[in-house]
Amino acid sequence: MPALHHIEAGSGEALVLLHSGGMCHEEWKPQLPAFAKHHRTIAPDLPGHGASPMRAAHLSIGDCGRGVLDTLDALGIERAHLVGSSMGGATALWLAVHHPARVAKLVLYRVSYHKNEHTHGGTREMADAAYWRGVGLAGWLSRIHQPQGGPDAWEQVITRVSEALDPATSDHAHTIETLRELRCPTLVVCGDRDPLVPMDDVLAMYDHIPDCGLWLLPHATHVTATNTWRAEAFATEILRFLQRR
Repeated sequence: MPALHHIEAGSGEALVLLHSGGMCHEEWKPQLPAFAKHHRTIAPDLPGHGASPMRAAHLSIGDCGRGVLDTLDALGIERAHLVGSSMGGATALWLAVHHPARVAKLVLYRVSYHKNEHTHGGTREMADAAYWRGVGLAGWLSRIHQPQGGPDAWEQVITRVSEALDPATSDHAHTIETLRELRCPTLVVCGDRDPLVPMDDVLAMYDHIPDCGLWLLPHATHVTATNTWRAEAFATEILRFLQRR
């Protein structure tokens, strides 16, 4: 299938930035210049987000992953570092599990290795348009998702995300044994108060992924300020991990 809509900057080893559910490549604008100094940096819009069309009737993490693979193929990239945020992190983990030869290093940011009914409750809350209106982002979401079907299409986009991560049906449903089989160097990054990523899950990833680092952002929920005052520190730490030999 066609490549996902994406932006690209820089040169060097390939680095793919995967945005969170309901967002688009613009999530990475604060870090893109820093990453592009060292890497060929690609930031796609995942299926059904931004300017990338849906690839099936319903959104799934597997379809997001296959969209990334098609994009890498179109760009002639055999292997890339992956940095995934929330749903983008679920996509990055899916790729590391199912296509390990394509993943050099892996950053799992604001994501666990599975969903349960409790953590999905928070995802469902974020699928409510009133939440985004309340935090003043409805206009921005309307703009970035205009290609999905007009000014109100963003409401369908956020609903798709909740459906893709429903624990009853989601393919984001890995096990401890799956974590033990990961072979790429991995960095887990999350807030220490993130209700969508319980600390028990964070420590399970750190304990069972064979080559794994852990960075906890203090006093941070699922909203970690890495697009504002933490942006520079976030880019610095991710680059340090990618450059570690």
